[in-house]
Amino acid sequence: MTKSFADIREDLLLEEYLEEKQVIVGKGSKYNQIVFLAGGAGSGKGFSLANFMQGEKFKVRDVDEWKRLILKINNIKRENPDLLNLDLRNPDDVFKLHKHVEELNLKDKTLSLLLADVAKGRLPNIVFDVTMKKVGHITDVLPSLLSVGYEPKDIHLVWVLTDYSVAVKQNKSRSRVVPDDILLQTHEGAAKTVLGFIEGGLPSGMDGSVHVIMGGKEHTVFYTDQQGNPIKNAKGNLTVKDFEYTTVKKEGKPMLRDIKKGPGGQLQGAAIKQKLYDMIMKKIPRGKTLSQLMGMKDK
Repeated sequence: MTKSFADIREDLLLEEYLEEKQVIVGKGSKYNQIVFLAGGAGSGKGFSLANFMQGEKFKVRDVDEWKRLILKINNIKRENPDLLNLDLRNPDDVFKLHKHVEELNLKDKTLSLLLADVAKGRLPNIVFDVTMKKVGHITDVLPSLLSVGYEPKDIHLVWVLTDYSVAVKQNKSRSRVVPDDILLQTHEGAAKTVLGFIEGGLPSGMDGSVHVIMGGKEHTVFYTDQQGNPIKNAKGNLTVKDFEYTTVKKEGKPMLRDIKKGPGGQLQGAAIKQKLYDMIMKKIPRGKTLSQLMGMKDK
């Protein structure tokens, strides 16, 4: 049955109305962009990439995916008896797999594969899925990225800040459970590293945008139909109507200082920083002060 002009117009209006709010880096370019996607274990980085960012435009370097593939291949070839029948809900087995991946040096090998035969001007968009518990997650790979032609202004940071108690619950429900001590370290480490960037600036050679996504259901609103049922998009995911995030730096601009109060009521830089710090203190593991995380002495 052929649709009428009115029906087509209604479909187009609905599609426009359901346009999803997203964190956009590099003006949505399909090439030349790097994103370090940071967040403690169980913070929902994968969900954020799929629903809040243009994840389909990026190749993803994800350690968890390597681990899944290593186990799958080993279960078929059975070359390493120590990796057979691992229970990834058992923290000891998770640690054993983690050490095996470290010994294989897959980080360097996979980076080389991603950057092999690249052409300057059409470099692949890459997401580095990391906890960011240490600065080395960025500085260890920056020289390689710059050497093949990525520009500092096109190297971005997105931090998924999720309440630690929520991350603990999400970790327990995952197929691969991170040990409690490691979970704690990843959340404290991510907060310390990103706060250091906000106060002291990004590492040399990196001058892209910095965004903080507030993870968790309480910060996300999905489209629903008239009956209140969630609406799914073409990829089968729930369609995001709104979520909360803060931009603390734009590419090529100073941290926070470029943010002015405008007609929409945007907060000024100092107010944004204070609001962000207040939110961080509500979400990080209890018992740490902001000064401790930032390496300063409490007065």
